[in-house]
Amino acid sequence: MPHLNRRDFLATASGGLLAGVAAEAVGAEPFAASQGKPVRANPARRLKYVGWQVGVTYQATAPGGLTRDDMMRLLDEMARNRMNLLSLQMLSFGHFDPKHDGYCWPVANPKLRALWDSTAVNGRPETEYLREVIRSAAQRDIEIQLFMNWGIWNPEKVRKSYADAGVLERRPRPGQPGAKRPWFYCADAPGSWQLGLDEVTDLLTYYSDPNVTSYGFENLCSHDCFCPFTRQKYQRETAKSLLEASDGERLAWSKRRIAGLLKRFVEHIHRIRPDLDVWLHTRCTDDSGHDPKRLPECGIGYVLPHTFHFPIAKNGFHRTLEHLEPNRCVLHFSARDIRPTNYPLWIQTPESIAEKTGWVLDYPGDNLAGVVFYNPNAMSPRNIRAVYEQVKRFDW
Repeated sequence: MPHLNRRDFLATASGGLLAGVAAEAVGAEPFAASQGKPVRANPARRLKYVGWQVGVTYQATAPGGLTRDDMMRLLDEMARNRMNLLSLQMLSFGHFDPKHDGYCWPVANPKLRALWDSTAVNGRPETEYLREVIRSAAQRDIEIQLFMNWGIWNPEKVRKSYADAGVLERRPRPGQPGAKRPWFYCADAPGSWQLGLDEVTDLLTYYSDPNVTSYGFENLCSHDCFCPFTRQKYQRETAKSLLEASDGERLAWSKRRIAGLLKRFVEHIHRIRPDLDVWLHTRCTDDSGHDPKRLPECGIGYVLPHTFHFPIAKNGFHRTLEHLEPNRCVLHFSARDIRPTNYPLWIQTPESIAEKTGWVLDYPGDNLAGVVFYNPNAMSPRNIRAVYEQVKRFDW
């Protein structure tokens, strides 16, 4: 564990997430990204959204996740730094965070109760506080996004209510079944699909405030899945075996199939909230099956690409954004320096956050609409201060 000086210790002790506020209270100096030069906004890089995505429980230090006071202090920090979007990650997964697992709101659907985190402060009806936070955010001109990770679910909990849910499976070898990926579910399995519909219905019904302006989600992709449900679907639609298909045939079929799933999912969301913007967290790599050219017709309003979660060079980062055209992109900028379990995260520092903010400013394309920094629960006080310093370089 790295040594903490008194200032960082006080900041961490005050709640982790709010390290920036606590550090300022004891006189911390903000990180200057430009070696002593004033940090100025780039008028040519005008954005629509700048904000945080925070796990209500994910990677939080306390067993019950964040509290009302944590969130209210975060809103005040955001308002002081002119941030205008707060994305709330509404579940955690023990595969990546052994301290927290499941949904962190008061779940109403009895089939979903097995996946509910009963230890989450916000998950209990008597201590739920996000409804107040959502209204308070509106008073500060901060929009709220609710965010979920479709299909990353605890298999022990899923089987209690959704017996016909199915996980992703790798290509089988001769004489052997395909290896299963137990936390990652396939949308071709009827139980998996229904679970995804049920959770978004429950969440958006509970949080119906008009200041919830968007819903974001990750996954709903399974290009490399060879589970029985996917193999049967391929056989029905092509009259061929998925195991005998070429890589090109599989990829073309997956892009059509996954686009259809995305479209159906967005239509379901809009039946609950017709006015809601829907965002997809993806880089549209071939292994996802997401096709950037098809996303607009699927109803995806913004793409929220993984940004600096894993090592990448500046030109590769720019190529990723070019690949995502014509979609408007809000970067999911990982500024973390605390790794999740089972996740080879690219650790960031104040210096690297400043460098990569420069890469964002240098991007020559016109499909960049915003930046959302992730996740203050897993960031040191110095990284949080660096984020607030770097946002001054943007104009919005």
